Amino acid sequence: MQSTVVPPGGLVLITGVNGFLASHLALQLIQRGYMVKGTVRTAESASWITEAIMRRHPTGKFQAVVIPILSASGVMDDLVKDVDGIAYVAADTSLNPDPDQVITPGLEALKVALQSATQTQSVKRFVLTSSYTAAVDTFVPSAPDALITRDSWNQTSTPRAWAPPPYDALRALDVYQSLKTESETLFWKFASEAKPSFIQNSVLPGFVVGPIIHRKQRGSTAALVKAYFDDVTCNQAFAWISAPWVVDVVDNALLHLAGLIDEDVQNERLLALAEPFKLGNFARVFEQIDPSRSWPAGDNKHGVKDEGGTKWVADTKRSVAILQRLGQDEGFTPFLESVRRTCLDSDPAWTFGNFLPKSDSQE
Repeated sequence: MQSTVVPPGGLVLITGVNGFLASHLALQLIQRGYMVKGTVRTAESASWITEAIMRRHPTGKFQAVVIPILSASGVMDDLVKDVDGIAYVAADTSLNPDPDQVITPGLEALKVALQSATQTQSVKRFVLTSSYTAAVDTFVPSAPDALITRDSWNQTSTPRAWAPPPYDALRALDVYQSLKTESETLFWKFASEAKPSFIQNSVLPGFVVGPIIHRKQRGSTAALVKAYFDDVTCNQAFAWISAPWVVDVVDNALLHLAGLIDEDVQNERLLALAEPFKLGNFARVFEQIDPSRSWPAGDNKHGVKDEGGTKWVADTKRSVAILQRLGQDEGFTPFLESVRRTCLDSDPAWTFGNFLPKSDSQE
């Protein structure tokens, strides 16, 4: 059995707990006997995420706390008291192309959380949700089969993100990539310079799929898949996708869990990258999930092509080993099963209308 630094019964703080990944992390923790405290921005979000969590784990220990602005100085000081681990999952997913409105407050919020954590002796672990975009720039050509490892960094998005205005819509993905890259850079610089008493880990996920747990949950990238499955004409949302890898949300959550509690997971960047991503793959899986319906072929019908994928190779041996010891015999969940869960196990009341860009998005 793997040694843990935070045994069951410990308290974990999750930022943006109403978000897609964060809610699944909360479920995994509660299922294993941990107490969870999570931040949300509104009382409404606190209400529905509490209902969603407690419906699945009626005896679980869960509390949602309303924190409208995570970047406010000292806002986390009281929250981190008696906390054993912190999962910093919240991020601006609004696709706002203005870096001053996305990156600047995002970095400040992370800095506030790290500083608060250093003031509490109980904190043993701090895990940051990063992104594959902190390791690779998906808009820069790469040599075939280029290897992506825990030491890979995106060094080209930030200059484009901070170029002078105008901030057109095409800038949004550069801003998001830079947010993740700059956030993780700050995170590891803090570890090196501040030398906190707690251990830091980061997780770098790709395009995340899996069940959306409540009709009011935006669903992040899984919403795009569920929307397309529900209505084959909902192809417009895929237009901006450039993710080279896909990963199941539970696998993603389990890697965060390991970073929070496993004794031997220390100062690591865990790649949550299951397999290459191709837009046309979804229609092929949909055919297996519901063969009674008509699905587009691998042409340009409905904007879905059998193209995409990745020219990189991700070294995920460490992540696979961690998932296996957490009960995932195959390591990462197969693509078919991940998509099936997204399409069939999401809240039946969820609709694509819930997936609308908002300036206060935290997923």
